[in-house]
Amino acid sequence: MRIVALTFHDVIADNGKISPHSDEFYRITASEFEKLLSQLRKLGYQTANSRQFRAWQEGKATLPERTVVLTFDDGYTSHFDIVAPLLVRYRFSGTFFIPVDLVEQSGHVTWQQLRKLVFLGMEIGSHGMSHEPLTTLSREQLEAELVDSKRILEERLGSPVHSLAAPRGFWNQPVADAVKRAGYEAAWVSEIGTNGHDTQPLALRRVVVRRPFSVEHVVAMVEGWQPAFWWAANQQLLIKALKRVLGVYWYEQLKRRLVPNA
Repeated sequence: MRIVALTFHDVIADNGKISPHSDEFYRITASEFEKLLSQLRKLGYQTANSRQFRAWQEGKATLPERTVVLTFDDGYTSHFDIVAPLLVRYRFSGTFFIPVDLVEQSGHVTWQQLRKLVFLGMEIGSHGMSHEPLTTLSREQLEAELVDSKRILEERLGSPVHSLAAPRGFWNQPVADAVKRAGYEAAWVSEIGTNGHDTQPLALRRVVVRRPFSVEHVVAMVEGWQPAFWWAANQQLLIKALKRVLGVYWYEQLKRRLVPNA
């Protein structure tokens, strides 16, 4: 049994106002998102959050044969206003990875909204403090990003934080080691692929949903159709190569030049 995890960023209202903080490269509309949820439901899929997935991975719980993990990065306001109501409507759940410093900032969720997400049965994970790539930080900065974000989320929300998602997809072994020391049980990265019992829990794979968006293409990956994975993996390899060659700063500059609203 192999499970696919999907990563979403901002989900905007159709014909609605676009937040200046939203990245067009990763943005989809509410109707696109709902169409995907509807198709997954028709195909008989159920969701598992990060905690439930880890329990299955450790042999402590079972999951339905058709299971998908839905994750949401960056704590956009739309995650509360649009995403959560649609998840509830389709009887799905999600894991929301929150960069603590962005909470209460324009275009992002509030602490009250996060507490309501917990009440609705959603899982909250860490996305660091500042949303800076963890691989660029000193050892002291890295420890603070990991430990402080976990502690603050747990104190403010009253629920344990077990998982983390790598900000901007940057990841390496020293970061994984620091994540383990900080007490996380799972770390989700941007490597394309599926997850099974044998997948390293501090390098769990996710498929990033980005433009050009196609419900059929995303569903094909959830269904395990290898040509769809091949296409997505090659896109990801190109992005990783650009990040490695250009570095964080110049990669972001190039992306903004190619995608003006990114």
